[in-house]
Amino acid sequence: MNEVQERELKSFLRQTEGTPPPVFVGRDGVLDDIALAAWQVWEGTGGGMHGMEKATRIVQGAPGAGKSSILNEIARNPGRLCMEDGTVPMVLVLKSGDIQGPVDILRPLAEKMHPSGSREFMARISRNTGGEAGFGLGLFRFVRKRETGIEHAEPDADWNAFGAWAERHGGFDRPVVLAIDEAQRFDRVPEDPLSKLFQSLHDGCGLPVALVLAGLSDTEYSAGRMDLTRIPAGQKHSIGCFPEQEAEEYMTRSCAHFGIGTAGFEHEIGRLAEPCDGWPRHLHIVLKALGREALRTGGDLGKAEWERIRIEIMTGRDGYYGHQFSAEMKDAINLTARVMAELDRCQSRARIKYLMDGLHESDPRKYRFPVGMDADSFFVHLVHRGTLHEESVDRFACPIPSFRTYLLDQGGIVENPSPKPGPVGYTDRSATGNSIDT
Repeated sequence: MNEVQERELKSFLRQTEGTPPPVFVGRDGVLDDIALAAWQVWEGTGGGMHGMEKATRIVQGAPGAGKSSILNEIARNPGRLCMEDGTVPMVLVLKSGDIQGPVDILRPLAEKMHPSGSREFMARISRNTGGEAGFGLGLFRFVRKRETGIEHAEPDADWNAFGAWAERHGGFDRPVVLAIDEAQRFDRVPEDPLSKLFQSLHDGCGLPVALVLAGLSDTEYSAGRMDLTRIPAGQKHSIGCFPEQEAEEYMTRSCAHFGIGTAGFEHEIGRLAEPCDGWPRHLHIVLKALGREALRTGGDLGKAEWERIRIEIMTGRDGYYGHQFSAEMKDAINLTARVMAELDRCQSRARIKYLMDGLHESDPRKYRFPVGMDADSFFVHLVHRGTLHEESVDRFACPIPSFRTYLLDQGGIVENPSPKPGPVGYTDRSATGNSIDT
């Protein structure tokens, strides 16, 4: 470990959960499909009408699955999206929390494409957009004018106005990948101006801009509320655990990045990573614990105290679970645990909600909902906490096996060592001890 690597490791150990990992592995299928989206909307510099209907991509998964890491990778290394003719798309990644309306997308895109001309674009649309809608843009504060029946002399904040401005500044020399992180936060009706902006892209507005929405496992649902419909299944990516080989690659390459010599200690590092189930956030916890010990020993793992590392990893993993185990889930722990117990056969959105309602009706005191929630809202809450994740079309599961076991244990439920015939074999320790079966 040289001085530069030591500084990088110390910086990594100070980072929060929102920062990208030191190395990026896997997710090739997702990156290839985003590259395909860029190709689909691009007709070349001398081509005619750009754009393609239904080219929107969805990247969704539980907290800690690595969705933001994917967006960070394509922003940092757009060459990963290089097309067959050598064209490298322009990538713009925005946070949903920074987006109030259309101008919060069009402004940064204009600044990235033609920085010197972006002020002109904002000045032109300023006459028709604005502060009453809450759009703050530095020197500009715009107000949406009431419709008066008089034709506007200046363009609205939409793709038509943006395309006309872009043409005056040389047009598009490559496709654009517009990626929105934490897109599950959007709660917009189809008539909302932001929804209309997304709909126009989704319907193929004639511009070479591919839309990627990344977020929690109900991002597809949020997109549907904005009327972004008929997205093919192959364009919706559920991000989950790494396969074993990629989990090993993550640890090997990360250690090499920081100059941590692993030769002769592969077995010990494998034992640390094995309980992670390939979950990216857990591997991140392992790497931090190993990194702290490497700093303590000057990079010599021969002096490492492996039990100390294991204890730190267990503490970190329990802390992650404690963070995901919300107050609402604690209030409804019997209901939460039973949902986990029945996931082998209640996997669709409707069946999980039906299970919740049925349990609540059978014993409202034992199987209570959190205050102010019903089956619909509690289902969404479980998705947001990473308890439920849509693995395929309308098939939900707990994305981390060890988290499911943790929640079962919190509810006093353990898997029977020799389950009776049938898909479910659990014992409820919280009440009578009878086998749970519905």
